[in-house]
Amino acid sequence: MPVAAPGQIAIARNVLLDGRLALFHETERWLAVADLHFGYELSQRAAGRLVPFWGMASIEQRLLELLREYRPQRLLILGDLVHDRASGKPAAELLARLREHCDVIALLGNHDHNLAHAIEFCSDWETPEFVFRHGDCEGCVADRIQIIGHHHPAASVRDGAGLCLKCPAFIQQERCWILPAFSPWAGGVIWPDDDRSRIWLCTPRRILRVDRNGAAS
Repeated sequence: MPVAAPGQIAIARNVLLDGRLALFHETERWLAVADLHFGYELSQRAAGRLVPFWGMASIEQRLLELLREYRPQRLLILGDLVHDRASGKPAAELLARLREHCDVIALLGNHDHNLAHAIEFCSDWETPEFVFRHGDCEGCVADRIQIIGHHHPAASVRDGAGLCLKCPAFIQQERCWILPAFSPWAGGVIWPDDDRSRIWLCTPRRILRVDRNGAAS
């Protein structure tokens, strides 16, 4: 696929993968991210762990940067908006600020259930080409590509000296695409190369195709 710009690659017709962990459709004008786990540090502090308060600020700053650059009509958050109920009020305030820029649709993830009474969630969202959902429940769509989160995919690359670098990854299969977690706290799970998956390692400045030997191109 041709590179559209630094940190960006066209993965399908009209669809751009941004190395900042987002997917953008040029004609339908939606921007999709997954697994913010907003307020993770609040949950950790409630448990007595003195985690620094930088994750929430990082998430909002990066989202606003993407919204300013792409100017989407709609932002899709594919589940796990929050980490747990401790961040309900801050997450609702975040959504209100994001809605000053575009329409925002939050899909229900497994971490969001305790806040379903306080924040409006959708189970899924559809276009003629795609179906969006969180991905914690099995779903089958015969005529469209399913775009999900939930799995926090990652990939690693190695050099000849033994250095190994692990980064978030976007997984592209024929009928299912899996977004990396947008949360800066998500370590990610190495995705196996199973001959069905095209694995894209994502960094803000460059996107790399990774093969089963950990080589990148």
